[in-house]
Amino acid sequence: MRTRPNAFSKNGVVSSSSLQSSTVGARVLESGGNIVDAAIATSATLCVTQNNLCSLGGDTFMLLKIDGKPVVNLNGSGRAFESMTIEHFLEKGIKKLPSRGKDSVITVPGLVRAWEDIHKKYGTMEISDLMNYAYKYASEGFPITQNYSNSIESSAKYLSGYENWRSIFLRGNAVPEPGTVFKQKDLAETFADLKSDGLSSFYDGHLADKIVNGLNDLGVEISPDDLRKHKSTFQPPLKTEYRGYTVYETAPNSQAATVILWLNMLDLKESNPDLRDILETGHMSYLQRDKFIADPDFYPLPENFLTKQFASELYKNNKFPSSAERGFGDRGDTTFFSITDTDGNSISVVQSNYLGFGSGIVPSGTGFVLQNRGSYFSLDPHHHNALKPGKRTFHTLCAAIIEDDSGYIASIGSMGGDIQPQLHIQLMMGLMNNRKDPQSVIDAPRWAFPYTIYEIPNTLMVESEDFVEEIKKIYSAREVKNVGISPHLGQAQISVCLPDGVAIGGSDSRGDGISIPID
Repeated sequence: MRTRPNAFSKNGVVSSSSLQSSTVGARVLESGGNIVDAAIATSATLCVTQNNLCSLGGDTFMLLKIDGKPVVNLNGSGRAFESMTIEHFLEKGIKKLPSRGKDSVITVPGLVRAWEDIHKKYGTMEISDLMNYAYKYASEGFPITQNYSNSIESSAKYLSGYENWRSIFLRGNAVPEPGTVFKQKDLAETFADLKSDGLSSFYDGHLADKIVNGLNDLGVEISPDDLRKHKSTFQPPLKTEYRGYTVYETAPNSQAATVILWLNMLDLKESNPDLRDILETGHMSYLQRDKFIADPDFYPLPENFLTKQFASELYKNNKFPSSAERGFGDRGDTTFFSITDTDGNSISVVQSNYLGFGSGIVPSGTGFVLQNRGSYFSLDPHHHNALKPGKRTFHTLCAAIIEDDSGYIASIGSMGGDIQPQLHIQLMMGLMNNRKDPQSVIDAPRWAFPYTIYEIPNTLMVESEDFVEEIKKIYSAREVKNVGISPHLGQAQISVCLPDGVAIGGSDSRGDGISIPID
């Protein structure tokens, strides 16, 4: 049952987790910009209206289908600073990386460089115009939502001791109430600099100096070269064929190879897979994820990992795990948006600080937090995700596009940390069965087995009592917990182009999602 209508358009739709951001994307398209222009403006606005979930200090992954050309994959994730060695932390007596603060392995922010790189290849509008929307929302303010207010309140218990964070988000030592018009002076100034100096100034210019000096003042060892040398990576997307659809996913260090392996195992079934099949192959896929996915420059995937043969051998030689010895764990705050037009162009974008408000570290005068994505690294030198200078950590972010030969195309994704591949599978299965109703697919109850690459779950979270009973029949050794319809099981967005030239958008009521049709 739908929580809201689908958004229908003869031109296109923008689906994001922020009203302002979806509106901005639609405005850019209506004013003559292309899908990349709209995505950059939407992404920048999210860094103002949802900078608990993403920021100029975070990362992104993107899939792009444009002008009838093959799908493009952009890896906009950042690398560890040259000073970030295992020995650096062990000498401090740190044996497990903290999740926040100056020792949480702040990594190079990749988002702004990704905007710059994708704009150079595909953009048509001036960057100053695209940044102007975010600048206005930062300088003039926007009404804070209930979810945003709740996020500040829940994060304050961890971050209120960081002076720069507190001065932005706890003015007067109080959490801003829903409906409060929230202005961000320093962030507006940063966007003004991006408008006037260009995006490259973030990595080699006035803004880069602010970031480096601000971090050095707080005791974080970053050099100008850490920013200056950073670049995005354009590479072919991962893909597989599944029952008449071509499914594209983001490449490692994104965890999305998990989805490809999972689909390849499900494709071994002659009939449509049932819940047992999906859970069984899902656990197997995640165990392989935990062994093999990392920065491919340091630890490449096995050559046959994405093949049907690998999936077949894995399925034949493994058993469904009936129990687990290690505990429950999952984390991460993220935002996803998708834009699709009726010319067959589509973009799927996920961006994040990692945990809510990232590291909590704000370089003075910039107005944005830096991500703590590097806290996912291991200090075990033998682990495939071991911390090394210049390395990208295993990344939970993933984005997807599916299409078929008829002209049908859909851009799919969700926030959700480690459970994102599980959400992709559920959204894809739902959409393949119900191509014209993305809102119903998003609103359907979900399940998830949440854990990191360091933890195996002994709990499944579900959103309906029907799932509780069904899953208990499949295996009784694990706890099944009904959490009700919950933002902890993802906040998804979908945009679709049908072969007859109609675009449809769906957005998640578990968050602040909204789809805007383009006039």
